[in-house]
Amino acid sequence: MSVIAKQSGLASIALGIGLMLGAANTMFVLPRAFDGNEAVWGLLRIMTSWGLICSSIATLGAPAAIVRFLSRYPEEERGQHLKAILLIAGGGIGLCLMIIAIWGGDWIGNMDAKNADLLKDNIGGFIVIIAVMSLMAIFRALLTLQLKTGLISWVDEVWQKGSYLILGGALLLGYMPLEWFIHAYILSWFVSLLLLLLPTVGVWPKSSDSIAWGEMRPLADFSLFSVFAGGAAIIANQLDYVMIGMYLGLEEVPVYTMGFFVGSVVGMPMRATQKIVRGIVAVKIHNSSNSEMQRLSQNTARVNFLLMASLMAGIWAGFEPFLLLLPEKYRGLEVVFICIAVSKIISGLNVSNNSHLGFSEHYRLVLPINLGLVLFTIASNYLFLVVLKMGIGGAALATLGTVVWNNVWRLLIVWKKFRVQPFTWSIAPIALIAFACACCFHWEAGALGAPPLVEAIAFGALGTGSSFGLFYLMGFFPELRQAIKHRLPWWP
Repeated sequence: MSVIAKQSGLASIALGIGLMLGAANTMFVLPRAFDGNEAVWGLLRIMTSWGLICSSIATLGAPAAIVRFLSRYPEEERGQHLKAILLIAGGGIGLCLMIIAIWGGDWIGNMDAKNADLLKDNIGGFIVIIAVMSLMAIFRALLTLQLKTGLISWVDEVWQKGSYLILGGALLLGYMPLEWFIHAYILSWFVSLLLLLLPTVGVWPKSSDSIAWGEMRPLADFSLFSVFAGGAAIIANQLDYVMIGMYLGLEEVPVYTMGFFVGSVVGMPMRATQKIVRGIVAVKIHNSSNSEMQRLSQNTARVNFLLMASLMAGIWAGFEPFLLLLPEKYRGLEVVFICIAVSKIISGLNVSNNSHLGFSEHYRLVLPINLGLVLFTIASNYLFLVVLKMGIGGAALATLGTVVWNNVWRLLIVWKKFRVQPFTWSIAPIALIAFACACCFHWEAGALGAPPLVEAIAFGALGTGSSFGLFYLMGFFPELRQAIKHRLPWWP
């Protein structure tokens, strides 16, 4: 088995396990464990968002520089180049932590006046999370360079979500006091740091390695671009939670988290294929014609779309009984689910095109697009949350708007530069079939007289199964038919 196949297999298994752990925790354990203390759950989510935002800036593009540059140098020279990259990252992380330590109390503490004391009492936790996530980003890059991406997935998906589930279960069953939970949560991230650190020990530079001062200029130039281009996308993805906590209160963050998670399940096919597609695009982009790249883009879009549409149809079919499984506070999430699910489907349609732009000679155009994305995210969230006062439904609409904004710009640029686009005639009938199946089996809770969990699974299976079956029978998924015939020659 090749290294790529082995790592992809490990990552896929971890992703599946992580999905089950995350679903159990987000939908069943945490809402009951934090019943009456939703602000604490919101604090943990805001703390994680701040960590992701700050770590994407603080590392000054070091993770991307490690993956992009180190493989170009001979083995014996990598230590001195890695030292130069780490010097840049160390300066950025140190400066970021100093700023948060000095002014973070005022910035973070004033996010939510109602929970100001809770926020200010945990400034230290924010600092630790930012430091840990910054270092983890560097270790992930080193493991990627070693082709150990499967290990990254097991730490990120299985350990982090599994440990969170264990902590939530301990809190729910009364084995852990609430005041210990935040410290235990931070400790679980520290363990993640160690799990990523230990396998990278062999690639760290030796003390005798000199610093490649001559490479500092190109490294700094790329780092600056990476911060604004790659960091902007991470910031935009996390700003929703921060702005909900700021304008609606920490208690509303878990409610949005619930709806966002259910909508994100629709994006699982995209997550499974994204890295594979990126690898194929990176190889083909410089030695294939635009017509070949268009076929890749259209086939990827069609497969992602039909798989994601099937999932969305199933979830919507079982949504009414599913809501009865949640505490009262977490119901009424229809708008959030629909907006997030549709945003994932739009991103899934454009996976190949987005990779095309990133790997082409026009990759620097990603910078203004992503900077615009951050500004649009802030403006749209402020409009829906503050001006129109639409609550978490408004935050979901803002998210959908930013995804449309981002993907339309990328779509137009790729079409103008390469005449490549992802759309085919099959998209319309696939959408209509999924919509019809979702509506046909979107029955009220209690229609079968069975428990809500049984009805949610039954309705969901009918919605997903009927739509996927029709896609297959109508010839929209020839790849699956060919794969089956390869193993079962008698298959029609």
